[in-house]
Amino acid sequence: MSEIREWTRWHTPQKRLMPKELASWLTDTGSLTRRLQQHNTDAFSVHVLGNCWMRALPDECQLLGVPMTQMAFQREVRLMDGDTAKVYARTVVPLHTFQAMKHRFNSLGNRPLGELLFTEPTVKRGPIEIACLKPGQWLYEMAVLEENSRPDELWGRRSHFYLGGKILLVNEIFLPTLMESM
Repeated sequence: MSEIREWTRWHTPQKRLMPKELASWLTDTGSLTRRLQQHNTDAFSVHVLGNCWMRALPDECQLLGVPMTQMAFQREVRLMDGDTAKVYARTVVPLHTFQAMKHRFNSLGNRPLGELLFTEPTVKRGPIEIACLKPGQWLYEMAVLEENSRPDELWGRRSHFYLGGKILLVNEIFLPTLMESM
């Protein structure tokens, strides 16, 4: 893995700054899980890469309002179309959110987080931010770790959600295989 050179720069979506073919994916406020299920040619599934406790990235700590020294629960998955990954997703759950609803996170298994977020009536979504990720950035490197290619750039989005009044952050990085299937 290359040396991490810089952190991701997130910004408000501006259609003129993002690839035309990804614009609707990056700005869609509905369930990405549902959209992928409708878009996929093969069966949709979630491939869990891992669940662990680690420090969130500095910009994530700032967004989530947690100290940079505090550990957060992180879930990494690949959203699949048959054997092909279309999206790398990373969820960051602050300690106070996890403690308040640990049964929900512990019982997710290989089910999509979207199932929880978009069926729970108390969920509120914050604004979507987008970013163009480049080799050497931490999220780029995590997204391509299980992939066979290293594109010049990847596009991603993130949103914070309030579940029962508790905050969590979802990062979704769109892999080149998604654009190839459009």
